Amino acid sequence: MKTNRVHYNSITGYAIALICGVLVGLRILPQFIAVPYVLLSLICVYFALRNNIRILTLLPYLIYTEIFMRAYVLVVPYLYLQYLFIIIFSVMILKNEGNVKLHSRTFVFLFLFMLVELINTSRSDAPDISRALVINDLVLVLMALWASCNVIKPVLANKILTSIKYAGVYLAAIVFARYLVGDVRFSGYSASEGTNGLAPVQISGYLGFACTVFFFSIMNDQERRNLLINLVLFSFTCIIMLLSFSRGGLYFLGISMCLYFCFNRTQLKSYFLFLLLIPVGIFIYNYVNEKTEGLIVERYQEEGSSGRDRLVEAGWTLFESEPLTGVGTGNFNSKVKTLGLYGVESGAHNEFIRIAAEDGILGIVAYGCFYILLFYEILHRNKIQREYAIYFLLFFCLISIHNGLKISLQPLLLTLAVATPSLIRIRKKSNVPVTGNTVVYN
Repeated sequence: MKTNRVHYNSITGYAIALICGVLVGLRILPQFIAVPYVLLSLICVYFALRNNIRILTLLPYLIYTEIFMRAYVLVVPYLYLQYLFIIIFSVMILKNEGNVKLHSRTFVFLFLFMLVELINTSRSDAPDISRALVINDLVLVLMALWASCNVIKPVLANKILTSIKYAGVYLAAIVFARYLVGDVRFSGYSASEGTNGLAPVQISGYLGFACTVFFFSIMNDQERRNLLINLVLFSFTCIIMLLSFSRGGLYFLGISMCLYFCFNRTQLKSYFLFLLLIPVGIFIYNYVNEKTEGLIVERYQEEGSSGRDRLVEAGWTLFESEPLTGVGTGNFNSKVKTLGLYGVESGAHNEFIRIAAEDGILGIVAYGCFYILLFYEILHRNKIQREYAIYFLLFFCLISIHNGLKISLQPLLLTLAVATPSLIRIRKKSNVPVTGNTVVYN
């Protein structure tokens, strides 16, 4: 009876996510969306003041709405969510005072990197860009610090991933609303025409991770009753992601799937479920190919990386010109044009290259040490914590390499990677009942 209720509630939740997404995507009164968005933010602040860790299950809804807010709800500041994260996690860190026990110290290198970026803003020719970069750095530092002295247990991790699935369906529905209005004209490159005016590369990152979580649910025995729902919503979300014509999301999903099968290569059930995904993949391919009149195939057959390889070369040239301290925080965009390294002003679209170019050896060493040491810590965790932390950290890095540090999903991914260490098992008394957790992440 309890299982049926959970099954029913999941259908209801996805239905609500679809309806809300379509209503938002129709853009009848886009500025009105600021009201529930700010109200949910205030609820999060309230949870933070109470040091309620369940706040993490609410953040995905704010995160997956951010891209719409930036495009259409201009009454809300562009960096609104970053400022909110700073407030929330500063409060939660202060609430932990006197009860802090670090299980990771890798955040120290992230803090040192932020200091390098902050000092380098004194040489910035673009104060707005440099300010945004430092604010994003501060968000990462605070969330990594909080994650270093708190543990996200499997049950909570599962609830966060469930929220991401709901939020992913909601965002896909926002884009889907454009297709309900009328025909969409596709071109052979990523464009906002197919994403309801939202940034295609960012849509690809958001939905790529939602698809990955749906894939984990499909492969999980304890989600077997929801298999059909997960397959349908995986297909829906994947189709919307592909119609963005940004290739990153599919690459991210493919890499995560390959990694999953690598970790679970000895489990026979994984191969049977993979066979089940083959007709789903064929359906998705045929639908998208027909919908775009073959343009999607041409898109994926294109050679090169949409100019990103040239930006990497430009970033390396800038690094060589100022190897110790870089050209200054926020100066990549203008330098590549003024020095004739790229035809127009452009961001690096790759956080590691940007840091090497703008912050030199000092910045890239501090930044790189954080990820190297975090990965080392993750490798020493128990199997399930190690496996999922690698997924989270890998996805964070893939988005950073493909798009730079531009979407608020990334700090949440980093938090999940840091705050999921192996738990110390305490022997229970014989008269204490032990209950199992029906979770994706367990």
